[in-house]
Amino acid sequence: MMYLRVQKLIALVLLCVASPVWALELQQQKFSDDEIFSAVVSKFKKSLLHRFNPADTEERKPLLVLGSALKFGAKIKSSSFTHLTQQELVAQQQAVFILITNASPDAERNALYVHYDIPSNASFGVLRVYPENGVLAVEVKDSFRSSSGARATYGKLYEGVACRDGTEMAYRWNYYEGNREGSRSSGHCPETTFTEFTNRF
Repeated sequence: MMYLRVQKLIALVLLCVASPVWALELQQQKFSDDEIFSAVVSKFKKSLLHRFNPADTEERKPLLVLGSALKFGAKIKSSSFTHLTQQELVAQQQAVFILITNASPDAERNALYVHYDIPSNASFGVLRVYPENGVLAVEVKDSFRSSSGARATYGKLYEGVACRDGTEMAYRWNYYEGNREGSRSSGHCPETTFTEFTNRF
């Protein structure tokens, strides 16, 4: 009997770990984490498909990264985007992604407010995600552009990381440098580590 109780407890724990922290109910309608973030990603799909490497023509899904304030037991599986952890993003040295720094419903659970950051085009802000005719709609509540803010986001992610030639981040770095030196299309790392994004802050 004790053995069965232990097995049931283990099964319950595993189920909790495998499930996202919140598949959300809005206006008495349930939406999965995939549905919620697919709606968010679709709002910026064109920007999220941009490549700094002009030779990179391979099709891929937009990249989604969740900030440390959002705790998920498992990565989100989606046909609309690829969910990367921050560690995976940095390991791949990706430059084009949407970072969700926070997300919370209002008191009445009529809408979800999502804080986003897209450093590749220096934009960030807040979205209102809410049900409309049975599907999720996305409204921009606040939107800002800041090149220094984009550098700060990259700096937090890539501080102390060695740059690798040919990566999107190498091209992104040269995109900044190219404004002054005409080297935008180079994938060669200007320096050993990502000082462009960390020395200024």
